[in-house]
Amino acid sequence: MRTKYQNSIEFKTLTRIKTIRGSVILRKDLNNLGSYRQVSRAINKLIEEKKLVKIGSGVYAKAYVSKYSDTPLIKNGTDATLREALKRLGVGFEPGTAEKEYNEGKSTQIPVRNIVKLKSRCRRRIAYKANKLFFEKNINAK
Repeated sequence: MRTKYQNSIEFKTLTRIKTIRGSVILRKDLNNLGSYRQVSRAINKLIEEKKLVKIGSGVYAKAYVSKYSDTPLIKNGTDATLREALKRLGVGFEPGTAEKEYNEGKSTQIPVRNIVKLKSRCRRRIAYKANKLFFEKNINAK
């Protein structure tokens, strides 16, 4: 019975996810494990088990269950993970002007939103619940 479990797509998907270093998992990381539908079922099962959360089309993040509210939370923080997703997708970006000015000491206003300035084209929505990655001036490409 154990060998059957280790040969299942779900087990292979879970072990592949554990080997990926960052918190972001792309759909293409798992494509060679089985057919499209089998991998989709395995991903959906991991989402039900609250081990993964969907943050975009074909983009998932590793998650853990909160002790207090029984909701899945993203490992390594939401803002950092959303930016990591852009890196994994190959989209060039830099911090927004408000964050840059704060880091350089030109402003004392702490940036509240996660805003990035894109250097290459990105037409995706990357978000988890209320935390969304905003593009500066709503420009999707540079």
